[in-house]
Amino acid sequence: MLHRIQMNHLSVGFNGEEVLRDLSFYVPVGKMFAIIGPNGAGKSTLLKVLLGLIRPQAGEMVIEGDGKPVIGYVPQSRPIDEETPIAAKDFITLGLTSHLLPWLTRAERSKLKEIMEFTDTEMLAKKPIGRLSGGERQRVFLAQALIREPDLLLLDESTANLDPGAQEEMMRLVFRICEKRGVTVIFISHDLAQVATYADQVLLLARGKYVQGGAADLLSDQQLLAEYYQHEPVDAAQKATLESAQRQAMFH
Repeated sequence: MLHRIQMNHLSVGFNGEEVLRDLSFYVPVGKMFAIIGPNGAGKSTLLKVLLGLIRPQAGEMVIEGDGKPVIGYVPQSRPIDEETPIAAKDFITLGLTSHLLPWLTRAERSKLKEIMEFTDTEMLAKKPIGRLSGGERQRVFLAQALIREPDLLLLDESTANLDPGAQEEMMRLVFRICEKRGVTVIFISHDLAQVATYADQVLLLARGKYVQGGAADLLSDQQLLAEYYQHEPVDAAQKATLESAQRQAMFH
């Protein structure tokens, strides 16, 4: 179980170009935390810092819990060929880092069954991973991340390439994971309406600046959004959806 997630004065740069500067924020444990901002703001870079794939030039990252925290990760997509022969069930078991034998133990089979039921992937068990639809494949990726029983789940625009129905299905599932299993969720999204609906807290990033706040308050500040998204205006359709989601977020 996690106790604290805190970033203190993080700075990250590549080839002399500063991507994140003096970034400090906290993530409420057991909640849905969204990272938003224009392209190039450093959102995916921040996720890689959380995953331990990038070492910041300055600052510290504190993730404390009972024992070593387990982190699950769901990417936006993975390059999987249609002819990849591995079945969805076997792909999910690749997340079992302690799995050394060529067969599953009774405990592992039980865990696999539970996770596949929870993510509604039982019917996909024997289907080749390469033949699944985008929404089905993302649920399988999510199941693979969950089979490790993570304390923290990171999603890097994991619904971006899905149709609206599959996006909503995926986010409802992620919300259930947070609510029912007590997993802290950090997700990147360009869909502000989605963020308003599901996030408890939001980190708004742009190059050289950031702000953290409650989803309802931050997303209702049109002046702030315009300042951060000055080169990426929100279109009329998304604005209408966002306004509706903002009203829902007030009661979230």
